[in-house]
Amino acid sequence: MLLNMSAFALPRRRVTAVAAALRGGVPATAVTMAAVLASFGTALEIERAADLSLGVVIQAVVLALTLARVERTRASRAVALGRARAPMVLRLALLPVVAVVASEVGRLMIEHPDLGDALFVLGISAGIWVRRFGPTASRLGTLATLPFIALLITPAVAAPDGSTRWWSALMAVIASFWVLTLHALAERLRLLPSPAGAAPPSITTGDDGAAAATAATAATAATAAAPAPDARKAGPRTPASTKMAAQMAVGLGAAFLVGRLVFPDHWPWLVVTAYIVAAGNRGRGDVAVKSVARLAGGAVGTAVATAALVAAPSHSVWTVVAIFAVLAAALVLRTVHYAFWAAGVTSVLALLYGYFGLTAGHMLAERLAAMAVGSVLAVAASWLVLPVRSRDFARSRLARALAALTDLLLAVARAETGSIAAHRAAFLEALGELELIAGTLAARRLVWRAARRPAPYLADAVGAVWGCRESVDALALAVADAPAALAAGAARRRAGGLARQIGSVRRSIAGRPEPANAVPVQRTRPAAGEPGPLDATFDELAAAVAVLSAVFPPLAAPSEPDDSVELAGQGPAGSSARAPASPPAPAVPAVPAAPAENGAPSGSGAGSSAG
Repeated sequence: MLLNMSAFALPRRRVTAVAAALRGGVPATAVTMAAVLASFGTALEIERAADLSLGVVIQAVVLALTLARVERTRASRAVALGRARAPMVLRLALLPVVAVVASEVGRLMIEHPDLGDALFVLGISAGIWVRRFGPTASRLGTLATLPFIALLITPAVAAPDGSTRWWSALMAVIASFWVLTLHALAERLRLLPSPAGAAPPSITTGDDGAAAATAATAATAATAAAPAPDARKAGPRTPASTKMAAQMAVGLGAAFLVGRLVFPDHWPWLVVTAYIVAAGNRGRGDVAVKSVARLAGGAVGTAVATAALVAAPSHSVWTVVAIFAVLAAALVLRTVHYAFWAAGVTSVLALLYGYFGLTAGHMLAERLAAMAVGSVLAVAASWLVLPVRSRDFARSRLARALAALTDLLLAVARAETGSIAAHRAAFLEALGELELIAGTLAARRLVWRAARRPAPYLADAVGAVWGCRESVDALALAVADAPAALAAGAARRRAGGLARQIGSVRRSIAGRPEPANAVPVQRTRPAAGEPGPLDATFDELAAAVAVLSAVFPPLAAPSEPDDSVELAGQGPAGSSARAPASPPAPAVPAVPAAPAENGAPSGSGAGSSAG
């Protein structure tokens, strides 16, 4: 019954989430487009004064567009976790150096294609591989890939030659300056929405706010450092960044090879698609879903742009206006679904090629064919080269969000009001990561329903955790406004009981059985005569926990021999041979190569690897 109620409540939550995404996307888009237009205007004046090719102007626009998104994401996470961002001078200095290197690689891709293509693949893959060395290396790797992507977007007729390598560095400085300056100004003027993980002023004010930021940082460090139980037994694993780098290298290498042979005049279309589909993937299922969205959005965008170009001559100023208008619309709608972004980017590329007179009826079919081949190559690489299961990614993010929710409920149970804001920030930060896989799981649920797979589904668990956001906000605000509300024993007992139930869910996610001497969970509703101001909030949390318990039922503990001697080679397949010692719920549950979702067979592909 709870699952049916959740299914009816989900559309309302989805509409609310879409409306919130649009409200938050408009200010961010305005700041991004201001930086893009400022970079465009500055670069255009320099191009005219120095008699350069329009390729440097396109490079400045692409760098500003991509860097703005990276900067916004990095700022949100830094604020949510209480981290300091890198100095502006360092961020200004990095991109020009990489732009010079990318310019040389671009020259080699024209004069010595084999060498240039190999260096391009190496540069993109290395930017992904270095993420294994921590957040700073991850940020540097992300920034280093931006000038390489700008090479693919620039049409060949406008591509800068080797003599403009230093101008490319100047374009990188211009884009970095406008993006960093305008974002800093918008943050100072509070024009941008608060990051998802940041607590409202009524919660984190004064000394409590500083303590919250410190506690959030400590909690995140503990999360990252917590050992994985199954990882200790299974031995070292290949880092996810290494897997993604290998997949990207294979996918891009195949895209270059097929593109040069089959699409000699328009091979960048194929390579761009292979990169976009595989970049930032959250498992092989995510790559498959993204490829479908890319094809659907790309087909619509290409058709619309081609029709619009019929009425616009080459080098028309209205084509430039249309490019920026489509970019702005795509940025706003990207928060709703990736397909809108795919349609917008494809339309912009078609308009850009049309501006240079590179448009014809047969190019529509060729562009769609190149996108289809690029998508297939990216999906094949993600499924065949060190594959990562989207299910494992989702389970790990669920475990992280539930760990933060457990900490918050335990703080309520212990009346530790000073740490509740930090635990709320950690929970909302985990929700942001969980949202990255929500679309893929929703598509997977549609497939399972069409195949008549029985419920519940993993997407139900994600929806239940996401639905806890309002309850967590209400709980944190109530505690901040009336700390005395925790003085009542009923509220503290309910928080402790919910934390214990979530601990059972976390053990199931980690593949660990229930302890033999587990304490029975407390009731989910207060007894008669015990009403409290937080009852409605606890009821909503209890409903979400019920859904989670249905998706991840407790695992039965293996029978324990009387002499407590370890029995080698006995027990269920895949379980530990050592009898459980009634361990508590792990601080950060690891995600092993989990059993099949909701009892379904696990044959999702031989040789699959846990992510």
